[in-house]
Amino acid sequence: MKILYGFCLILYISGILIGCSRQPVMYQEAPVKDNRIIIPLSRVSDGQVHFFTYKNAGKRINFFIRTDGKGTISSYFDACYTCYKAKKGYRQEGSDVVCNECSMKFGLAEEKWHDKGGCNPIVLKSSLENNTLIIDKAVIEKGAKLF
Repeated sequence: MKILYGFCLILYISGILIGCSRQPVMYQEAPVKDNRIIIPLSRVSDGQVHFFTYKNAGKRINFFIRTDGKGTISSYFDACYTCYKAKKGYRQEGSDVVCNECSMKFGLAEEKWHDKGGCNPIVLKSSLENNTLIIDKAVIEKGAKLF
């Protein structure tokens, strides 16, 4: 009986360690220059979703960029406050962005994504300068807790 108890305890602890250390998927690494992520609009303004990974202190912070139906480009953490603990993020499925944990869908053409039960991609503050999308490293690093 002691052997069975010991074996179960080892499995339980291993599961916790593996689950807690799991990293989100690795996407194309975000280009960084002068403490800013700088992405040419020509790479992301095609109406599709573009996923990137920013690495900070051994942690992967994922985000995506999308263009809505009016041509507005915006950026989001690849996480929401409801499902972020699963570290699964979102995917593009046809003309929608879909949560990989709960399957909630968000239309790419929609200008704003309204609250749909808490599973909303979290806005990542960015700006547009000289045909590039700019994200300050300090801003994206604040989202590390989501990953």
